[in-house]
Amino acid sequence: MTDLLESICRRAGRSVRQSRETIIRQSRQRLSRDPFNRQAMHVVAASSLVHRQPEKALDLLAKTGEGLACDPVGNRLAGYAWLVNKDVSRAKQSFDQAVRLDPNQPDCWKWLGHLAEQDEQDEQAAEYYERGILFDDGGHESALALSRLHARNRQLKDAIHTLRVCLIRDRRSPKLNFALARLLDRRSVMLGRKRMHLAQHRLRREALECYRIVNAAAPTVQSWLMQGRLEQQLFAHAAARTAFQKAVDLDATSAKALSHLASANVDFGDIETALGQFEQSIRLDPQRGEAHFRYARAKRFKPGDSTQRYLDQLEQQLSIDDQPRQKKIYLNFAIAKLHDDIGNYDHAWQHYDRANRLKTSRAQSAARSKGPRRSPLQSDPAPIDPVEDGPWFEAFTRQSLQAYSPEYFKSMRGTSTSEPARPGIGHPSRTPIFIVGMPRSGTTLTEQILSSHPAIAGAGELNYINQLRQEIARVHSPSPDRQAAWSRHPEWLQSMNPAEMTLYAERYLEQLEQFRFGALHVTDKMPTNFMHLGLIATLFPNATVIHCRRNPMDVFVSCYCQNLNAPFCDLDQLAVYHRNYRRLMAHWERVLPIKIHTSDYESLVADPETQARDMIRHCGLPWDDACLQFHSNDRAVHTPSKWQVRQPMYRSSVEKWRRFEKHLAPIAEQVFAEIDAEAASALFEPSSLMTNVPDRNRSGAVHDHGSADFAGPSR
Repeated sequence: MTDLLESICRRAGRSVRQSRETIIRQSRQRLSRDPFNRQAMHVVAASSLVHRQPEKALDLLAKTGEGLACDPVGNRLAGYAWLVNKDVSRAKQSFDQAVRLDPNQPDCWKWLGHLAEQDEQDEQAAEYYERGILFDDGGHESALALSRLHARNRQLKDAIHTLRVCLIRDRRSPKLNFALARLLDRRSVMLGRKRMHLAQHRLRREALECYRIVNAAAPTVQSWLMQGRLEQQLFAHAAARTAFQKAVDLDATSAKALSHLASANVDFGDIETALGQFEQSIRLDPQRGEAHFRYARAKRFKPGDSTQRYLDQLEQQLSIDDQPRQKKIYLNFAIAKLHDDIGNYDHAWQHYDRANRLKTSRAQSAARSKGPRRSPLQSDPAPIDPVEDGPWFEAFTRQSLQAYSPEYFKSMRGTSTSEPARPGIGHPSRTPIFIVGMPRSGTTLTEQILSSHPAIAGAGELNYINQLRQEIARVHSPSPDRQAAWSRHPEWLQSMNPAEMTLYAERYLEQLEQFRFGALHVTDKMPTNFMHLGLIATLFPNATVIHCRRNPMDVFVSCYCQNLNAPFCDLDQLAVYHRNYRRLMAHWERVLPIKIHTSDYESLVADPETQARDMIRHCGLPWDDACLQFHSNDRAVHTPSKWQVRQPMYRSSVEKWRRFEKHLAPIAEQVFAEIDAEAASALFEPSSLMTNVPDRNRSGAVHDHGSADFAGPSR
């Protein structure tokens, strides 16, 4: 209403310097002398509407009699008055008459569209909004309303197109850019689910540019937070931290902004600053479960009154009925971490177990409702398919063992006697260094050591290889069945020509460029790339691969304590997953043309210099002492190990599972029995690389006859 009054006053004012109050006063004076002065009547009627006096406005307009029928502004004002009186039918009639007399009234078109929507006449509403866009006065209300209508009807492409067209006329509009960014983000999630990752990346870049325009013109805490979140998804962690700082600068009392900034500071190793920001966030909003979770992970608690008070606070929150499930998960993990730090291991396990059971039940509910999927290695929503589907992963493993045979790799190199020569398969680049293994097996520590070398840059956990695999499946198979489509990609690789294969490899290398900063090599430490080593060896026959191994029970307990998604929040699924991991790694060791360097976590922490030198030698580089100062490396680390790699090497995580041994005994007995059986079988397979396998008793104790430092299974 105020905007309406302002626009009418601007028309009636005789000088740009006149205030609104002056124009209203003068209009009342003119109206008292001439009751039919249309312009004065418009001003006084609009003023009455602003003061919530619709009847007074209608009485004034009615005095013109039949003159109202040919008064476009009068009908516009009458429409607003009827809206205030909640007489929708008369409001619609007035707005309709207004645009018949003068179509250049965009707010009337917007209201006609809105009223048509209320009557569930979406096609009519869209027509009204489109007319409003034609006569837009810079407010873009019709464009925004039309895009919302399309989005509500699940026509995201049309919603996005509407805003893109309007931005041609007003590229810097904060309102249009903000609305478009939200839609692009939503659309990108859908494309990710369809494995259209190249298109998804383009939309994210476009959305980020929209947020940057918004924040250059009319920033808000929300817009800065959204920009920061997108920059994190695009691996621009330094820019994300700056965006979160801008949000805090706008509102230092925003608990959400402080929590995001604190998490970003943890990524960069500024732990003390982050702890202060977490504490401030919690003081401002003690009910933010995520803040408690992240704060508990960032801090090392000690027994004492302050820790007990904090535990009591968290327990009290957890005891409240009808808490959202996600908050219960966060609180249970936070409470577990506090108990873990102060040595109350039974209480810690109780809450770790509760949190993971809540996650498992949530995942099952999401699967039943076909809700959004999450990355198994993250606790934040991510538009990629997880590997929690046990039967699928079993089938994938079996198929990989069969398809990626020695004959397959010979045919790729053009050395097979049964296949025609295929020279030039794969990209010759030596840039990528792939660090693979089970999650929580030392991949982050390994990357931190390697990226401390001046010739190696660290990119962190990238999902690009999995995305390439999914893209190949999408392009080369019409099958809608995930298991059938995804498990046959070796067949497609054999049918692809060298140029197409090189194109996929170059797309991956383009993604690495943003992390290179002049380095010779770039690490990709997505642990689950162990599944895709056949694809990696095909695309990059000169790549470097480092396999991180660790005692399986330490892996299991570390995963279980980290708020990861399926299968890493379920011990039975973890056992199955680890079994298939062992099978795949043994197979890759046997058939892959790329030499795999295996780094055992236990050996690495016991003798870091020897192990680090071996890794650097495997990368074909001269030794650099900076590799032993990995904890001083200031690159962003965006994984659960971000706290550990900021400290010098320590051995307290070796055999950590013993803290919870009585709770893990059944699963430990099962896993170690399987490994013993695999080791015994390997003794009769001369081609197998499974040698020097430690013996274990049923409690999981290691009796090593070959490798004194290795406390995990040999694969």
